Amino acid sequence: MGSVISAVGALAAISFDNEVRGLLTVLLGSAILMGSVWLIISTNTGFRLGSLIAISAIFGWTAMMALLWALYGIGLQGARPTWEVQAIHIGNPSVTDNEANPPPGILDDLPNPLTCSTLGAQDCLPKAIQVVRVLGDSAQRAELDSINAGAIRDEVNAFHSALADGDPRKLTGDDLEAEVQRLADEQRIRNEDLTLSELKGVAPDLTEEAERRGWLVLGDWNLQTTQAAGEAITAASDYLIQADLGFGATDEQSNTFVVLDAYQQGGKPKRLNNGVWERVSNKVITSTMPRHPTNYTVVQVQRSIYKEPVAGQAPPPAEIDPDEPVISVLLRRNLGRFRLPGILVAIGSGLLFLVSLLMLHTRDLEVRRRLEGEGAAP
Repeated sequence: MGSVISAVGALAAISFDNEVRGLLTVLLGSAILMGSVWLIISTNTGFRLGSLIAISAIFGWTAMMALLWALYGIGLQGARPTWEVQAIHIGNPSVTDNEANPPPGILDDLPNPLTCSTLGAQDCLPKAIQVVRVLGDSAQRAELDSINAGAIRDEVNAFHSALADGDPRKLTGDDLEAEVQRLADEQRIRNEDLTLSELKGVAPDLTEEAERRGWLVLGDWNLQTTQAAGEAITAASDYLIQADLGFGATDEQSNTFVVLDAYQQGGKPKRLNNGVWERVSNKVITSTMPRHPTNYTVVQVQRSIYKEPVAGQAPPPAEIDPDEPVISVLLRRNLGRFRLPGILVAIGSGLLFLVSLLMLHTRDLEVRRRLEGEGAAP
């Protein structure tokens, strides 16, 4: 009786939070569901045979469940794929004789991040806005290289007209015109600082034409859109903020940066088009590769000009500081072990399932041998 009271007291002292409650629920459910099946089988076939049948069924079910985990990426999961920073280079990564800050060899054919004053110049990158002005059609130029002061003024007037006369946010006269001019200047900055990665996202035909004309020489690298390189940009930005480069420090004025372009090299081959044959052949080729080719991405950033935020206004757009060097962040794709736990559980459970089946088969052979031996006795 004393031991029972002690056990009850120990249970009462447990804090039944979500973890403990969940663990007890799983254990109790497993004991009831599996135990009831084992009990029914054992009462019909005997303790040993019933236990062996129940164990075989458990391992068979676990193997099938783990196989589904591995196929669909659910259930027990391992480390997810991530981008890992391999190196940081400040300045032109294509210059190999920089003894103070030598770039990794893979960056030798990366374009010089210095922007060209004119299109077609060597050893520099064309500005995206210049490509739009030369190659873009009227709709593209209107979207990416225009400042509609009239539309801005109408929007500002509509907003401030809806405010009450005593509202401190309401602007009139010269203050209203200054607000219109500020918004127009911000739009001009966005147009001038348009990156090639952003341009490829909205007008890929323009960047392809620039490559065909030799204005954009990428070597073995592929220009990525900002959306496609979003995960790599996030990883590079987090690393730069934590690195000792002056970013993210609240006591410094120039502590932010602007993401420029992103380049990709390696990985499995991409589809050239959406044709049926290309989709089928690409799927077959990529599925039969024994190993994944290493996938690299380079994210380039540049420090921005510090602007004092104004109370009551949206933060001003980040403007690139042309006097600051470009920082290239080299990242490598770590594929992780996302499906490995499910695969290991499936293999382990499958082996145990086969062992239990072998034990059942051996037992059946032994029972048959004994029965045949009894029948042959005089």
